[in-house]
Amino acid sequence: MSVASIRKDLHQIPELGRQEYKTKEYILNFVKDFKCEIFTPTKTSVVLYFDCQKEHTICFRADMDALPICEKTNLEFQSKHNGLMHACAHDGHMAMLLQFALFANENLDKLQNNIVCLFQPSEEDNCGANDIIESKILTKLNVERIFGFHIWPNLNLGKIYTMPKGMLASSCEVNIDIVGKSVHAANKKDGIDALYIATRLINEYYDQMKDLDQPHLIHFGKMVSGTARNIVASQAKIEGTLRAFSDETFDLIRIKLQKLASNLAKMYNTEINVSYNGIYPAVINDSKLVFEYKDVLNLEILTKPFLQAEDFGCYTRHIKSMFMLIGCGSEHLLHTDTFDFDMNILNVGVEAYVTLATFKFSD
Repeated sequence: MSVASIRKDLHQIPELGRQEYKTKEYILNFVKDFKCEIFTPTKTSVVLYFDCQKEHTICFRADMDALPICEKTNLEFQSKHNGLMHACAHDGHMAMLLQFALFANENLDKLQNNIVCLFQPSEEDNCGANDIIESKILTKLNVERIFGFHIWPNLNLGKIYTMPKGMLASSCEVNIDIVGKSVHAANKKDGIDALYIATRLINEYYDQMKDLDQPHLIHFGKMVSGTARNIVASQAKIEGTLRAFSDETFDLIRIKLQKLASNLAKMYNTEINVSYNGIYPAVINDSKLVFEYKDVLNLEILTKPFLQAEDFGCYTRHIKSMFMLIGCGSEHLLHTDTFDFDMNILNVGVEAYVTLATFKFSD
């Protein structure tokens, strides 16, 4: 079975995070006769362990979930699940890893490392990587190094890219709830104007952070407040995103936001609640791994990181890690309803996995 055929199959059954039941079934059916141990450490994850009795164990990770997007590609193999689409190439990531697993199963004698193939749920939704880490399956299998791929637009077709240290951003969603006191506009001095406080918070925070010289992103994209033009708003809700490439910068921008919120709450004698969800740590590659494998994999070294986030960053906090991007050209963009890619690049990922698996490294 070709890697393209696997991708076509998976593309038709997209599922949201932690609901990847058909995807899990497909993977389990594909590997049911393989000469490996099979684990399901969380309800929709699949882990394959090829024990070759080698000194070292390495892990390859692919993400499984899709997005709530109505597909408009008109592909003959487009999504059969209404309102869901593999618009972030996770179908391609899984296809590469399954095709590699087929190679591993048929070439155990060629493997220079014990191999873990990790199919991880819920990359898009609240860090499914944390579920895997908490399951301790990687510790149980003595994983020493972990590798992952992402198909990436606006990079040269079929080339593999990476960089040492921070490559993808820490990210979180921020929610700010401001409590006001509603009165008629004619009596506004007796009220607490949540809408005004919200606008002040946004503007002052932007002003405070504009001179921060570390790479970061602060953006508020949604605000809901008020009920009528002549009524002082009793509440305001702000939604935004915060991103940075180091833990120190990420912590700093959150601390600054919390301090500003506390000061404004005290100034206006009200409550301002700041909360975060979907916290993704930065993808921080192990520099030694990058340069150890640079020539082995013919890697292109990026000159600057990307502001996108990926929950592979969770693994980089626990295990020596290297995340890589496979260029898919500039024709399509991730997270769009027309996203597609040249499936010839999938062979590039499979070949890289084979190279990593058959490359003997020392401590």
